[in-house]
Amino acid sequence: MANEPGPGQGPSVRNWIALGILLLSALAITVLACVAVQADNSNALTIFNTSLPVFASWVGTVLAFYFGRESFESANSQMRQLISKLSPEERAQAPISNIMRKLNDTVHQKLERSDQLSELDLKQLRDRLTTTVSRLPVIGPDLAPRLLIHASAIDKYLASGGKDSDSLATFLSSMAKEGMGFEVGQGFVLAAAGETIAAAKARLESLPMCQDIFITQQGKSDEPLLGWVSNIRLSKYLQP
Repeated sequence: MANEPGPGQGPSVRNWIALGILLLSALAITVLACVAVQADNSNALTIFNTSLPVFASWVGTVLAFYFGRESFESANSQMRQLISKLSPEERAQAPISNIMRKLNDTVHQKLERSDQLSELDLKQLRDRLTTTVSRLPVIGPDLAPRLLIHASAIDKYLASGGKDSDSLATFLSSMAKEGMGFEVGQGFVLAAAGETIAAAKARLESLPMCQDIFITQQGKSDEPLLGWVSNIRLSKYLQP
C-alpha cells in the first residue's frame, strides 16, 4: 500500500478532489442564485431553497470524508497519550472487558455438540494454529468457554509419540495424566465483564498453570464467551 504524501510532499489527490468539489459547489450556488434572481421572482426563492440543501449535503459529505480520518487519528492519538500518562495501578482499575479481544475477532473452535470432543482430531486444531496464533479457545454450542488449547501442548504430544489423527478427547486424557489441563481453573480463569483488570490479574496469578483470562458477562462458565485477554496482552497494557 502506497504511503500518503507527508507534510512536505505537496497536496494529495484527495486534497485536490476536496478542494475542487468545494469550489464547484460554491460556484454552483452562486450561479443558481444569479439565475434565480434574473428569472421569475415568484419562483426564485423556491428554487434557491430547494437546491441549497443538495449542495450543502455535498459539501458536508466532502468535509466528513476529508476531515473524518484526521479527526479520528487525532482523538486516538490523544487517548493513547492520556493512557500512557496513567500509572499501571491506575490503568488496572479499568474493566477487564476494555482490553479484551472480542471472540469474533479471534480464531476459535466451536463445538456443534457437547460430545464432539471425540470427533475432532488434532490435525484439525493444529491447522488453525500458526506462528502468530498459538492459542485456540474451544467453545460449546451455547458459546460457553470449554477449553484453551496451546499449540505448544499439541506439539509436545506429537513429539512424544502421539498422532495428529488422535481425537481431542484422547489428547486431553493423555495430557491429564501428565498433570496438564485446559479447562477453567487449569487452562484459563474466568472474569466478569465489569471486573477490574487488577482483580482479574490477581486471580490469574493465583493459578500458575493459567495464562489467559476468559470474560463472560457475570464471570460464569455457563455464559457465552465475550472475549479473552492473554498474559502477554495483559503485561503490555500494564507495563510502565
